[in-house]
Amino acid sequence: MGLDFRFAQLNEYPRISGFLNDYWAQNHVYCRMSNLFEWTFRREDRWEPQHYSFAVAEDAGELAGILGGIPFRFNHFGRSSNGMWIVNYVIRPDHRKGSAALQLLSQFRRTDYNPVIAFGINPATSAIYRVLRGQVLPEIPRHFLVLPEAGERMAALLQMTWPDWSAERAAEVTDAFMLHRKVSDRVETGSQLPPGWDDCEWPSISQRTIGAARDAAYLDWRYRRHPVFEYRFLTVGEGPMTGLAVWRLETIRKQTPQGRVDADRIGRLVEFLPVSAPNAEALFSAFVQALRRENALGADFYGYHGQTRCWLRQLEFREAVRHPDGRAIPSRFQPLDEKGGGILSAMFLQSDLPACGDAGDCPWYWTKSDSDQDRPN
Repeated sequence: MGLDFRFAQLNEYPRISGFLNDYWAQNHVYCRMSNLFEWTFRREDRWEPQHYSFAVAEDAGELAGILGGIPFRFNHFGRSSNGMWIVNYVIRPDHRKGSAALQLLSQFRRTDYNPVIAFGINPATSAIYRVLRGQVLPEIPRHFLVLPEAGERMAALLQMTWPDWSAERAAEVTDAFMLHRKVSDRVETGSQLPPGWDDCEWPSISQRTIGAARDAAYLDWRYRRHPVFEYRFLTVGEGPMTGLAVWRLETIRKQTPQGRVDADRIGRLVEFLPVSAPNAEALFSAFVQALRRENALGADFYGYHGQTRCWLRQLEFREAVRHPDGRAIPSRFQPLDEKGGGILSAMFLQSDLPACGDAGDCPWYWTKSDSDQDRPN
């Protein structure tokens, strides 16, 4: 008897959560936090309200596979279409031979969704996306910054993560990512999205980028209405335009036999949308001062966009991979561990688009906050 494929109804969270726990990861965040699952897969403005944007495969009424989808508005140099991020692609072991994986993916690979993107795929299973004719991308670049007054703290964090490291090795890596340039402490800032964002800033950004549309509705859903994280907006004006940064403060917690213990604090920058090079410098300075006020040791940023990364590099927000030990800088902080760091992606396109990757001219504005990559461990 064949499998049945459909979208999950709103009363099916418990069985999906159980399947995730059993076949994806025990105690996964979507199993622990039903409100995060609801926020992610129940977007009534972008999906039919009677279903989650979550596909299921059933064998005689029992779950045999699942695939989550996060619908979004896709921007291509000012032109709009529907896009879809796919997550939690799981097939039960007894159904991994045959066409179950392809049929489950087909629930979202429809003509009205272009592109379909899997952000955060497992390197060990990336081959399946190539078999399914997906394009596997280079890892999303990571930038890292250590504040000069936090050098000893960063070195201690590295030795906490890698106990076999010498003090000299930790200090050398710390210095390689240290901010040495002076930043202004006199930047006038705001903390709210400009009321005319959709009429002024976003149209300008959209004409020169490819990716999820960063209009006011998206920014409100993604950050202001996030059920777990507290994101902070930081704005700096330049004439009639406004540059925007969005970030959050994360407490670094070490796992001990007695439980998790607070170890330090770090900033996670998830949007950096200046309107010019001078505005980028002012916005960066304001971000550094915000980090200092919160006693963070530094910050990181993941992004593909070539111009954004060029500005950050010039401001001494350096690329992790350019140092031999850059990949050893931890990226998972609750609890702190050495896993993770590199994030691979695959995409399915129905039309030709410019390449997405780590090139300096990459037009894709794509950060770690896209899909569900910026979420609790």
